[in-house]
Amino acid sequence: MVVGKLINWMGVKMKKVVLGIIVCVALAATWAVGQQVLSKNAVGYVKVDVVGGGTKPNLYLVAHPFESLTDPNGLHLVSNVFAAVPNNTFVQVWDPVAQAYVIYTRDLRGSWLGAAATAKVSRSQGIFVRIPSNATQREVFMMGEVPDKTTAPSQYMSRASGLTMIGFPYPVSVRLTNTIMAQSLPPNTFVSIWDAVNQTYIIYTKDLRGNWLGAAQTAELQPGQGMVIRNTNAPNAWWENKPYSWP
Repeated sequence: MVVGKLINWMGVKMKKVVLGIIVCVALAATWAVGQQVLSKNAVGYVKVDVVGGGTKPNLYLVAHPFESLTDPNGLHLVSNVFAAVPNNTFVQVWDPVAQAYVIYTRDLRGSWLGAAATAKVSRSQGIFVRIPSNATQREVFMMGEVPDKTTAPSQYMSRASGLTMIGFPYPVSVRLTNTIMAQSLPPNTFVSIWDAVNQTYIIYTKDLRGNWLGAAQTAELQPGQGMVIRNTNAPNAWWENKPYSWP
C-alpha cells in the first residue's frame, strides 16, 4: 500500500516559481496496535514558468535542488530536466575551471543536439536557460528526491576564482546571510541573483570588511534559484547544512 499527498512546503514566495513536495509513504510489513510502522521517501519539485516575448530571448537562472532518483552519482540529464522547454532553447552551464559556458541546444525540431543528449548537471549547479522570444508559456519542473538526513545532511560547495554559478542545495527559501556560504565567501564578493521579470541582475555585496551591505542583509534565496558569485581571490569551499528537520 502506498499513501501519497501533495503539500506546499515553507511558503514559497518567489514570483513564477512554485515548490511542491509529494510525500510517498510506504507501509512496512510490521504493524502495532493503533500504530503503523512507516518507511520514508519524499519526492519534490520546483515549477518554473518560462515565457518568451519581447524583442529578444528571455533568460532564467535556475539550480536543481533535489537528489537524482536514478543516477547513483546524483546527476540529472539535461534533456530530462528541461524536457518541456520550447524548441530553439539554449541551456547554458557554467564551467568554473574554464570560466566559460558550455551550451546545450534544443533545435527548431525539438531535438537535443550533440552532447546535449547525454549531458548531465549536478544538484545545486547554476544553469541559465535561454527561451526564444516567440515562445509561448511553458512549465518546467525540476524533480527529484528531497535531500534528507541520510542522502545529504550537508552538501559540499565550492567557489572558483572568478565566476561561479550555484544554487542553495536544499529546496527551501533561506535568508542569504543565514547560509554557511555567506559566511564563507571572502570580502569583496558579489552575489548576483537574476530577476526573470525585469531580465536583469540584483547584486548583493560583501564589502572589504566582510560585511553584507544594504538589501543583502534581508535577501531571500528561493528554491531552485541560481546565483552568480564573483570574486577573484583564491578558491574556497564549505559545507552547507540541511536547514530543516524532516525528512
